[in-house]
Amino acid sequence: MPKTVEEIARETGFSITTVRFVINGQSEKYRISDKTKKQIEDYVAIHGYSLNHAARSLKLKRSDTIGLVVPDLANAFFARFMAAFEIRCRKRNLLLLTVSSHDDPDLESRAVTSLLARGVDGLVIAPCQGTSQPQLIKNQDRKSIVMFDRDYGTQLFPTVVSDNYQGALEMARRMLREAKGPCYFMCGDAERPAVEGVIRGPSIKERLRGFMDACAEAGIKNGESLVRMATESSPEAGAKMMHELIDELGAPPHAFMCSALLLLEGALQQIRAQTGKIDKKILIGTFDDHTMLDFLPNRVLSIRQNEDALARRVFERLVEPLGSSKRSSAVDTVPTELICRNL
Repeated sequence: MPKTVEEIARETGFSITTVRFVINGQSEKYRISDKTKKQIEDYVAIHGYSLNHAARSLKLKRSDTIGLVVPDLANAFFARFMAAFEIRCRKRNLLLLTVSSHDDPDLESRAVTSLLARGVDGLVIAPCQGTSQPQLIKNQDRKSIVMFDRDYGTQLFPTVVSDNYQGALEMARRMLREAKGPCYFMCGDAERPAVEGVIRGPSIKERLRGFMDACAEAGIKNGESLVRMATESSPEAGAKMMHELIDELGAPPHAFMCSALLLLEGALQQIRAQTGKIDKKILIGTFDDHTMLDFLPNRVLSIRQNEDALARRVFERLVEPLGSSKRSSAVDTVPTELICRNL
């Protein structure tokens, strides 16, 4: 079993301070003899070394832990972001604690409360609610808190998002040009039908805005008629919207795009279920990219969010000193990339 600093000091006969300096690589700075350094290092090489995190946290008043709250760990985008973000935490010897809110405001609030109770030094949240939680506001001057992926416009915390509007605009422009006809847009996370114009997810709102502007540029006056809405982004929601669209058109659409990969998964399953196959002539577009799209014979456009750049910027905002003039509640926007397959 690895030894603590106290055990190493007791068993080697040196002071705790001397042992700590050697372990932390500060022996030269504090003029510790090579002989002493070697004895301590030899002992550690044989028995190992265990950091007493509890004692260290009490002394330094920090836990070296970061809390991450995301809607769904099964979502490929959030999984890739978490992996990239964890690498940055590890380089700073920070432990990442990740919790899924399942897009439930109550579960999100409980997750935040639990992480704060465990003394995390900072919080990174992809929020599923527009109203800032009281416990976050209470801790904003004591904890480093960063929002990402979704900007509800509260301006209370630094926020990092992908450029969803520009990504949707570029993809819709290309889809409409390639389709040479109507292109339907299947959106998840809509709170009410499109005619009421109320969108729950700010990311979806920006994607829809980009699609509508592309339609206007193409001279399509009834762009709203090409939009289909669901209250969630799931395979089931995608299948339901596609089922209704096939019933309405009498056949699968010649071109459609989805606001999320999970919607696309359900939509493709439904096309196969109702028609027996997925016609390779169908033009497909989706937000978020995945290598599985390479196996479709169709023309496929996808918007890839830069998870590594997002993770890097979120971490930079997270480690900004509290109270620093550089620390603001400004929104950072990270560009996306349009990926084209079989075009």
